[in-house]
Amino acid sequence: MRFAPTDEQLELGRTAERLLAVHARRNTLPPPWGAIPQTLNRELGASLAELGLLGLGVPERLGGSGGGVAELCVLAERVGSALPTFPFAATATVAAVLAEHADSPGTRAALAGVVDGSTAAVPAWETFPADMVPGRRAGSLTLNGAAVDGVLAAVPFGLDAELLLAFADEGSAPARPVLVELAEPTTARTSVESLDVTEPMASLRLTGAPAVPLGPLGPLGAHTVARLLTVLAAELIGTARRALEGAVEYAGQRRQFGRPIGSFQAIKHVLADRSVQLDAAWMLVQGAAHALDSERADADVTARTALAAAADAVEAVTADALQTHGGIGFTWEHRSHVLLRRARARRSLLGSPAHRLDVLADRLLGSAHLS
Repeated sequence: MRFAPTDEQLELGRTAERLLAVHARRNTLPPPWGAIPQTLNRELGASLAELGLLGLGVPERLGGSGGGVAELCVLAERVGSALPTFPFAATATVAAVLAEHADSPGTRAALAGVVDGSTAAVPAWETFPADMVPGRRAGSLTLNGAAVDGVLAAVPFGLDAELLLAFADEGSAPARPVLVELAEPTTARTSVESLDVTEPMASLRLTGAPAVPLGPLGPLGAHTVARLLTVLAAELIGTARRALEGAVEYAGQRRQFGRPIGSFQAIKHVLADRSVQLDAAWMLVQGAAHALDSERADADVTARTALAAAADAVEAVTADALQTHGGIGFTWEHRSHVLLRRARARRSLLGSPAHRLDVLADRLLGSAHLS
């Protein structure tokens, strides 16, 4: 099944491309050696907020721009292609959780700050439950009343963040989501090396940091998880698409034995296979977005299917794109390694292909058993 984009979605995509292109001219990819960004691009964040794009997917009654997961995926795909130094998928995740808990003045105010771009809010992925983010658990937080303590090993854009969405342990009870205020003197930040040069990391040591417990995810919790996975999948599609387009362009220009290397079967067949794989993965992402916006019962399964396909596609495409470029693809000045680094960093976050398929199989077999 194909999902034709609406006129509004097409215009959203064009608007995002124009905006990201303007910022890309001032922020090269890859960044110069020795000048790798350590902080987020606040200028881009302000531009996204001005256009209402940080409020995409947030209901208008809560101060957002409305729209559904399909619109979020259109924007995420463009962001994944441009790879700006800005945590779009992370911001969308925080906004979704805050929107679910927007029944108190504190969370409403935090959501307003995220939507208008005045507040940098990021998730501590390493504290999230394994069914949301299966990456390794390098740190943990403990909730004591209205404060949290603990050490986090790698928080994306942790040097900038003013708010942190995390899951904290509270005695013997299951970990619960909390919104943590990051400020002196309760927060100590240290920059740490990141595999992904477009997503700087920092370790955080929290000592009595003020926190607002959000309570367990309610009935919308499964929807929030599925939306997170679908948006991340769309972002990966964008990264893979840029890698493939670059490889195809290079294969048409680079000549060996008097012919473009793209005319050789060993290269053109690989690139054709990757194109088909990428298109199939994008269709699954669109299907997952449609299932979420339609509130279908199988939305969780479709989201995890889309993520598995997108993650496999981005790993295969970025690796083959780098190989197509040959030696130049391994140099710092070429963007191929940046795209490959993003793919490998996302594998560390989202788990191995085997793990993703195991989780998907559990969901499918569990659904079949329940029916």
